[in-house]
Amino acid sequence: MDERSKLGLAFDRLLNFFMAVGCLIIVFQVVSVSLDVAGRFFFNTSFLWVTPVNEWGLVYLTFLGAAWLQREKGHVGDDSVASLLPASFNRVFKFLGVVLALLSCAVLVVYGVYVSWQLYEKNTYDFFKMESVPLYVVYVLIPFGGLLWLIQIIREIVGEYKSKR
Repeated sequence: MDERSKLGLAFDRLLNFFMAVGCLIIVFQVVSVSLDVAGRFFFNTSFLWVTPVNEWGLVYLTFLGAAWLQREKGHVGDDSVASLLPASFNRVFKFLGVVLALLSCAVLVVYGVYVSWQLYEKNTYDFFKMESVPLYVVYVLIPFGGLLWLIQIIREIVGEYKSKR
């Protein structure tokens, strides 16, 4: 096995690991929200941490799972208009879609690093939610997930190019 295939296998394992983490996040959200609702209904008490942790969990779930979903071809697309157009137009639209995906991921990475760094430097906290957790801990996952997604898109482009050669 050459180095590139070992690296690709390691990356796939990383994406699978993050998919498993995403599944655990979903299970945690279901259980914690259910317990919070039951606590409010039966004991007139609420856990203040449940809502912010679940909100941030949605961010983690999104950015940990995006690259895995890309690999599995799970992102939604609408081909209804494209299917009515000639094949040459479809190639152009596919190319534009790939360029937009690359640019979007690049913006997520670059701007996400910038915002995360600003939050870290300013030692910013969200005092309306969980005042003991610095905000950069939540935001740093956006450029990380964006980078994983960008790498996966590039892997697909390279794989498609190799298959055509």
